[in-house]
Amino acid sequence: MGFARQLTAEEIFEQVARFANELKADGERLSNVVMMGMGEPLANYRNVIAAIRRMNEELGIGARKITVSTVGVVPNIRKLMDEDLQVRLALSLHCATEEERTALLPANRRYGGLHELMTTIKEYIRVKRQRVTFEWALIEGENDSPEVARTLGRLLRTYDIRPDMAHVNLIPLNPTGGYGGGPSGRKNVAKFVDVLEKEFGISATPRMRRGIDIDAGCGQLKAANEKKKEKAAAAELTKFADPTGLPIVGVYEDDENDDEFDDNIESEPGFKKNDKSDVIHGSIVQFSIDDSAVDLDDEDVADDFIDPTYDDDFEIAEAERLIALIKGTSIKPVLESVTQVDSLPQQEVKSTTIIDEDNVRDAKKRRKKLLKNLKAIDKLKEMGANGKVLNEEQLEKVAKEKEWMIELESVEHNLM
Repeated sequence: MGFARQLTAEEIFEQVARFANELKADGERLSNVVMMGMGEPLANYRNVIAAIRRMNEELGIGARKITVSTVGVVPNIRKLMDEDLQVRLALSLHCATEEERTALLPANRRYGGLHELMTTIKEYIRVKRQRVTFEWALIEGENDSPEVARTLGRLLRTYDIRPDMAHVNLIPLNPTGGYGGGPSGRKNVAKFVDVLEKEFGISATPRMRRGIDIDAGCGQLKAANEKKKEKAAAAELTKFADPTGLPIVGVYEDDENDDEFDDNIESEPGFKKNDKSDVIHGSIVQFSIDDSAVDLDDEDVADDFIDPTYDDDFEIAEAERLIALIKGTSIKPVLESVTQVDSLPQQEVKSTTIIDEDNVRDAKKRRKKLLKNLKAIDKLKEMGANGKVLNEEQLEKVAKEKEWMIELESVEHNLM
């Protein structure tokens, strides 16, 4: 599905606040919150922590009643370890061997692999003195056998994670578009639980799959929305495939003497003359500006036009081709002129968490600006070290260094 954008701290808090108010109206109280199913919480670290603090302070939800789920963003697990919040941690493990986990979750390799992750979890338990929950999505025929359960038990034992400091949540897989795996049956779930509890003394709880009817499982709502967008786009293209359905757009200011000349011109194939009597000389018909149109008054967009940046030779060659096209000259197509690009599929192999072109472009712009700001801060700090007194505006910029570094880390994570 790809990355679209990060939720703000206000958006995260609002979800909880709205539900808390609904429960309050029914004489009930919201007591537990789990941060998951909306993307990777620890990749949006600053906003997630800010939202948790508001839940704790404004809604009175105890920190120990709030659980943060993660696929294993090791650097931010360590940050969470140092926070003064006693929130609970849930690790989406799903596989107990390096090879299998990397195949299912590419983020496993990105953050140092299973050894780095389990070493960090062991340290987290030691520092926080809290039990960690290990999430395990049971996939029929993939990771639901008794032998796999033994592999999981041996993994926890290898890293000296005490049975009383670990709990395994077993969740039969939610059906999600784009993935062919199915949920495990009851017998396999029962056998998995027996192995963990009887052979390793590790508590395990099969969880009921909730919210499937409203696409509330991880990734389900986004997948359903993407499917709706694809259907709408296909319908739009179908409408424009018929020339008779094309709208009349523009300002008509023809010279009356041109009509006689136009009548004698043979129309091009596929062109149908419009004989509507309501379109006369000087008529103005409605039109709209496409949402994707470039606004040159936008400071970030203007920066890219003044000082463009390119990721590779493909982008440079494509830019040169488009410029030549505008100037009325000719240049060979990009795929012929760039020797490093043998075929279009090679260009698609480039790995990135974000697949939407508009969001990739926005993320790159934001990264460029953040790098520029952090470079300016380095210069200001150097000036201060050399005895120059910084003004109030400069000091405010320096104070934002940590905030911008965290945001840069988040942006770069989502561009991987």
